[in-house]
Parts: sequence; structure tokens; C-alpha cells
Amino acid sequence: MNFDSYTFILFLAVVLLLHRTLPWRAGRVSLLIASYVFYGAGTPWHCLLLLTSTVVDFNIARRIEVTDDRRSRKGLLAVSLLVNLGLLASFKYGGFVTESANVALAWLTIPTLPVPGWTLPIGISFYTFQTLSYTVDVYYGKEKATRDFVGFSLYVAFFPQLVAGPIERFSKLMPQLQTKQTVHRSDLEAGFQRILWGLAKKMVVADRLGLFVDRVYEVPADASAPAALVATACFALQVYMDFSGYCDIAIGTARMLGIRLSENFRWPMLARNPADFWSRWHITLGTWFRDYLFTALMVGRRRPPAPRRLLNLTIVMVLMGLWHGPGWNFILFGLMAGIGISLYEGIYLFTGRSRARPLFGKGPLSVAVAVALMNLHIFTLAILFRSPSIEHARTIASDMLTGSWSVDPVVSIYAAAAVAIWVGCMARGVFHGSERKEIKMPAPLRAGLWVVLLAVLLYGSPDTHQQFIYFQF
Repeated sequence: MNFDSYTFILFLAVVLLLHRTLPWRAGRVSLLIASYVFYGAGTPWHCLLLLTSTVVDFNIARRIEVTDDRRSRKGLLAVSLLVNLGLLASFKYGGFVTESANVALAWLTIPTLPVPGWTLPIGISFYTFQTLSYTVDVYYGKEKATRDFVGFSLYVAFFPQLVAGPIERFSKLMPQLQTKQTVHRSDLEAGFQRILWGLAKKMVVADRLGLFVDRVYEVPADASAPAALVATACFALQVYMDFSGYCDIAIGTARMLGIRLSENFRWPMLARNPADFWSRWHITLGTWFRDYLFTALMVGRRRPPAPRRLLNLTIVMVLMGLWHGPGWNFILFGLMAGIGISLYEGIYLFTGRSRARPLFGKGPLSVAVAVALMNLHIFTLAILFRSPSIEHARTIASDMLTGSWSVDPVVSIYAAAAVAIWVGCMARGVFHGSERKEIKMPAPLRAGLWVVLLAVLLYGSPDTHQQFIYFQF
């Protein structure tokens, strides 16, 4: 079920009504059923995979907690990892691994393997990481294993953030699902307004930018240099507006149910360096890799040598790139991101430079240069992120460097729109500061804003519907 559909509006209205009227014991069950209905609306059998991860980790965590033998505990954790990552790998990476193996087999004149035609279950990358984090935390004693199966099932399947995040931690989300949260009028208003903002970002901005991006990237050989450059800049904005718009809707929907979800973006266009960018973009994924992979790679040394730290950073970024999709373009995307952050971190590690001293200084001009260079780095990564293959990305890059410089009027329009949107995002980020602030407005002004946003949604959205980009991950 898509957030940007009339079906979801009706669905949400029913869920809110049940949430307001039913006692929490029954209301929580209805919310769990609603989450499975939401997830299974497109492909019902995918609910079996969701249920499998839930049952496996619920029971394994309980067994881990009551088991004293270290080897048995490790074995139980290995079963959780095998089941969850096995399902993820089979459905998401089975085809990619088989195709890559077939290239080698064909070169050796060995009969190739049949390529699986499985459909990727939407959201499997997100809920797999969410349920795994719980099991790992129980294993290390950071969490107590829950005996509340309904609550844990809802923690895994909570529909606002089930399909594309934010990826929540057990310690934050589970306590909110154990008792009925009080929903004030301010929560309903703030949640509704956040949903409207998210829909506008997705349907009006991202989808319209996507029309131009798709036109250029579908036939890259025909693109001029300006078209390739502008389309890539538009895509960088499209994926931000699309994904942050989804998160806005998720956070707003949960807020109307009295649940506070984590923020997933913090004005990434204002990032001054690679480390800063990855602390602002898809925050819950970045912190997951930091806490459950990077930390594990650093175990065993109190002060690991600089080369090992940089290598581990690169490994984590490569795996983060691969998390986004089964393709060599995503692997190269992660490698380039890893090299970028390692070069930045390496300067401090090898020179002993204080973190309080930015590489380009603290003055306005220095900050502007740092932000511009970081956006150029994002721009380069966007080519790989959007392209279906490395060869495709190479063609787009070649268009930028050697293509004709004839300027189509449509390209000029999208270039102006991209600049306006980019400046607007940066200005809004500066206005809000490092943390997101809720602006208090008088009721008439707030109502007027809602009317404007609704009008923009009704008359500003393109006729063609585009799926949320992160549904493919």
C-alpha cells in the first residue's frame, strides 16, 4: 500500500478511529493486524517472511537470555543471523550472485546456472536490520528479551516505518508500543502537517524531477552535456525529496498515533565533509552500520592503528552501498563513498590535527567552499546511484565531459528549478539549525498553510505516478 494513494487515506482514517476508541489491549492487536494488511496489500505471501523473522528472533532472544553456555549463545545468534540474512540474501542478492557467477562459468565454458526470478519483498532490508538489532542487543546484554509477542510483532511490523524506515531500535520504539500513548490535539495537527509536507515533497517535487531524470537516464547515449549534468543534479534532489518525504509521512502518521519515530535526515545539503554528510543522510541506517558492524570490526584493540580504522571505514561503506542494491554500481558507489570519508578521516588521523579546526577554516567563505566541494562529491555519487550499471554510469559521465553543449529549453527550466530547490533546502536548513524545530503558528495561519499544501498536491502533481525510490532497496 502506497502512502501517496487514496487507499492509504481511507486506511489511516480507520486505523486512527480504532486507535481512539478501542482499549489498548484490543487496539494494539488491531494495529498489528492493520500493519500486516498494509504490508500484504500488494503481495500477501510476503507477510510470511515478515512473520518468520518475527518468530525466529522473538524465540531466539529468549533462549539467548536464559542460556549461560557461551558456545550455545553464539550458536543461537548465528541461527538468527543465518535466517534473517539468508532470507535477505536469497531474495535481494540471489540473482546478482548467480549472474556474476555465470560470467565466470561462461568464460570457463561451463554450463551456466538458472537465474532466480524472485520478486524483492518491499521493506525486507529495513525490517531485517530492525529485528536483528534486537537480537544482537539481547546477546550483548544491552536489552532484556521480551515475553510480549504481540508487542514485539508490532515493533517489527509497525506500518508507518515498516517499508522504508526509519530503522528503529528496540529501546526506543518498544516502550511506546507497550502502553497506549496519549494523543493530544497538537500531535494530530503536527502529524497531519508533516504528512502534507511529505506528500508535497514526494508528489510535487520528486515526481516532477523524476520525469526529466528518467528521460535522460533511459537513453544516456542521446544526452547532451547540459542534459546529463542537470539530470544528475535533479536526481540528487529527487532522491532526497522522495526519501525524506517518505520519512516525513511515516513520522507524521506515527505522531498521530502518539508514537515518536527517529528523524532520518538533518539537512544533508549543508554537510561540510563526508563524515558530516553521513551523519545527516539516512541517519538510522548509518548509526546501525556504526553500532553493529564498524564497532564489531574494531573489537580487540583499544586504540587501533590508523590504517586499520580507515580500512574498516571503507569496508563499512562498501557494504552500505551493497545494502542499497545488488549491483556493481552500488558496490562502486560504496567504495567511492568509503574512499571519500577515509581521505577526510585520514587527514586527522595521520596529522594529529584537532577536530575543532575544520580543513577549510570557519569563515563564511571557507564554509561555502567546503559545502560546495561536498555537494560535488554527492553529485558524483549520484551518477552511480541512479545508473543501473557501471557501463551506464560511464556513458552518463562521458556525456558530461564530451557531449554537445546545445541547451534545450527544457534543460534550462529544470536547471533553474534545481538551483531554486537546492537553495531553498539549504536556506531552510540554516533557518532550522542542527535540530528540526516545530514552528508554532496561529490556527488561521496553520489552516491556510494546509489549504495551500492541499491545493499544491491536487494541482501540482504530475499525472504519472512514481513509486518511492527506496522501495527498491
